[in-house]
Amino acid sequence: MITRQSINKNGRLIIFIIALFWLVFVARAIQVQIIDGAKFREYADRQQKDTMPLAARRGTIYDCSGRPLAYDIEAKTYTVNPRYMSSQDSAAMKLSKITGKSKAYWLERFRKRPGFLMVARRVSQELAYKLDNSDIQTLKSRGETQRIYPYGDLAAEVIGRTDADNKGISGLEKFYDNVLAGVDGKSIYLRDAYGKQVTAWEHTLVSPVNGSDIYLALDVNLQEIVEEELRAELDSCGAKWGTAVFMDVKTGGVLSCATVETNPGFKRARAIVDMNEPGSTAKLIPLATVFEENIFEPNDIIDVEGGSYVLGKHVIRDDHAHNLLKCSEIGVYSSNIGAAKLGLRAGAEHIYKTLAQFGFGTKTGIDFPGETPGLLYKPETWTRHNLAIICFGYGVTASALQIVRAYGVVATRGELLKPYFATAKVTADSVEQILNSKVVVRKVLGERTLRILDDIFRDVVQIGTAKKAIDDICIIAGKTGTAKRLKEGGGGYEAGKALASFTGYFPADDPRVVGIIMFDEPKTSVYGGEISAPVFKNIAKRYGLMPGNNMFVNYRPKPRDEKMRLINAGGNKARIVKLSENRPINKVGEEKGKQIVGGGFHDFRGLTVRDAIRKAKSLGIGCKVTGSGRIATQNPAAGADTTGVAQVELVGEMQ
Repeated sequence: MITRQSINKNGRLIIFIIALFWLVFVARAIQVQIIDGAKFREYADRQQKDTMPLAARRGTIYDCSGRPLAYDIEAKTYTVNPRYMSSQDSAAMKLSKITGKSKAYWLERFRKRPGFLMVARRVSQELAYKLDNSDIQTLKSRGETQRIYPYGDLAAEVIGRTDADNKGISGLEKFYDNVLAGVDGKSIYLRDAYGKQVTAWEHTLVSPVNGSDIYLALDVNLQEIVEEELRAELDSCGAKWGTAVFMDVKTGGVLSCATVETNPGFKRARAIVDMNEPGSTAKLIPLATVFEENIFEPNDIIDVEGGSYVLGKHVIRDDHAHNLLKCSEIGVYSSNIGAAKLGLRAGAEHIYKTLAQFGFGTKTGIDFPGETPGLLYKPETWTRHNLAIICFGYGVTASALQIVRAYGVVATRGELLKPYFATAKVTADSVEQILNSKVVVRKVLGERTLRILDDIFRDVVQIGTAKKAIDDICIIAGKTGTAKRLKEGGGGYEAGKALASFTGYFPADDPRVVGIIMFDEPKTSVYGGEISAPVFKNIAKRYGLMPGNNMFVNYRPKPRDEKMRLINAGGNKARIVKLSENRPINKVGEEKGKQIVGGGFHDFRGLTVRDAIRKAKSLGIGCKVTGSGRIATQNPAAGADTTGVAQVELVGEMQ
């Protein structure tokens, strides 16, 4: 029987339970809202909010005229979290329709990466639009940057490349990574219950700091010309590779650096990082030494042994045999025997000193990764044979850039320059800072020696081993090089395999550019004068004639007499030259560029080709010669009006 007492008792129990429930509820609410409120709000923030990086823009790389060679564009990257998808099957189907990849592909990706999966990185605008307007669960996007190279592979080995995270991994991108790279920022955003970003709310926590832009000495115009000419000759001669580097004579800035390969998948800046025996371009060293040390004069006669010279157990040979050559002609006709004899007479200490002065055996200091100093042993380790072969480019190694810098000494009239690529940087807040400018490492050689060398290098082109570099507009000075290639595994040199090169500068009378062309193991010829000199000429002419360069406008070669006055230190004595039985006698005196007897245009008939070229140079006019032997005809004719005449065309008696 239920009594009033029992009812009251049960009622009080229910009230107590309800009160206890509310007490626990209130206590829990106090704990959640007050005691542990901060912690739970943090939990809620973690679920509702997330952070993502704000990509900083990597600096742009410009050429010398402000043309962009590498720059960033904005791009988006998309990710999903399969673990929080209510239906992976549905998400896979939607991704399949958008990306074109199968549903099975996405399901397999979800299985392998259940926590975090990158859907697409740095996508196109079209794909980004489709993904942004999809309802794929847990899909998130973040802003990134994508590196663009508008000139494609042009100068790729110099500019370099970046990795997937836009970090420089090669070339100038690597060397100047700390300058180009910015500092990423950070933003916070809301996400829904499925983890998808709520685009209506986003807040920047830390703003990104963009990287600095850099400007190069590199000239895209010259780079395009160089790569075109290298590629054409590579295809023609069948060489393994070709490389070139051109430097501004006035500053040391590298205007072009290029490599072409038969293997398109392999490309590096060979002109800087590869070391090779230079071959005959090294004849600069013994020539400079004997003239600077007053050991020989340019007109001193050297016995070059008819093309074969026994030195101890070794035989030194010339490709083109001569019996006697003037010291200057050793360079003009590229005599190995002559160069060896000059070096032996000068001695190891003097030759080593000159090599070191010209920068061999040390890094140039260029702003580029991977440069090595090359091989140059101390002179106390040299035998007489070592000394002899070093003087024509064996037993020592150098990069193409080191050789160019050495010849730049003649072009700059005595300055050994530090080469560089980057000239300046401009920070994100438009502050310009100089990175590199002209640095003269040291002064090398006296004026008289430099003039002699310059005269020799002009004659190399006009009458020597580089006649294929002769041009009626572009006057070039330089030196050919042919370096035999070592057999694989050592044991001597490989017959018919050589590194063919030409190093020179232009315009010869007011040098603005010094450079080198190299081809490895060409099949059509091994001689630098046949393979590389014509390429150099084409490049020099095309670049010099470009609008704005004006290298050859109203060009006149300087008279030879002034240089000969310095060489002989006594002036040119007037002399009588009998040209032939039927030709008149002309007197040539100290007054430059003037025929003293018989007015009008000079009569070249009866002169040897060599003497005719020299005479034309002394008169300050260009000279185009066909044929050989003595000059038979000329245009303009002898005695013609000289007004406005810049060049004479001469035809030899033997065609």
